[in-house]
Amino acid sequence: MRTVTAEGQKALGCGAGSMDEILASRMGQRRHPWMPYVLWEADGVIFGHFLSPASEDAAVNCFACESHPALYGGTLLLTRKSGQWVPVWYKASVITRHCRRVALATGRQILVCEETDGGMGHSLHGLYTVNFTNPKFAWHSVVLRADTYGDAMLGGVQRQSIDRVAFDDAGPGEIRVRVYARHGRIHLGSEQEAERLPVPKVSSFEIDFRLVGDTFTVTPETASAARLFGVRKR
Repeated sequence: MRTVTAEGQKALGCGAGSMDEILASRMGQRRHPWMPYVLWEADGVIFGHFLSPASEDAAVNCFACESHPALYGGTLLLTRKSGQWVPVWYKASVITRHCRRVALATGRQILVCEETDGGMGHSLHGLYTVNFTNPKFAWHSVVLRADTYGDAMLGGVQRQSIDRVAFDDAGPGEIRVRVYARHGRIHLGSEQEAERLPVPKVSSFEIDFRLVGDTFTVTPETASAARLFGVRKR
């Protein structure tokens, strides 16, 4: 990824493995020359009013630029000033790969995103928010996360999935998100043979969240179903 000025001069570019070096090179000489290949690779960009209702911002997500604990990615936030895109920050583990903009009551926007992960017998699929004035690791801002596993050492067999997400936009700051999810679980003892794990019966659920301030809160009517997915009412 490179952006250039109207005169064709490099304004921001990639060609090093460290985003810190890439950003620092805008203000001085690079430690390494520009290279024909890119180690920091952008795989998506989403535009919005992320810092204020009037700001013009862009979130650039990187692909395979970080290790597994950071979900293999991060986000470079740019804002437009005097006709130029200026870096604001780069945060590893802030993932903006698959997201939708949501307007707060103030007019500023946040993102609702989804991501998958896995390891140690778990397969995860989560929904989370990205608030650019308070960016967090994706799994630290989870709205709902499905966790599938099957091992007696993990306590049983669980099958969870997020099938669909629907947005009901009544207006800025008046948004309902309905998550269509499935859950099934069987508790097992440690003596259960790993080769003969039972298959749990899976049931479907509709779980609603409403935007309160800059946070999605589960509705009282669906809170019991949400608890199956680890959601606690705030």
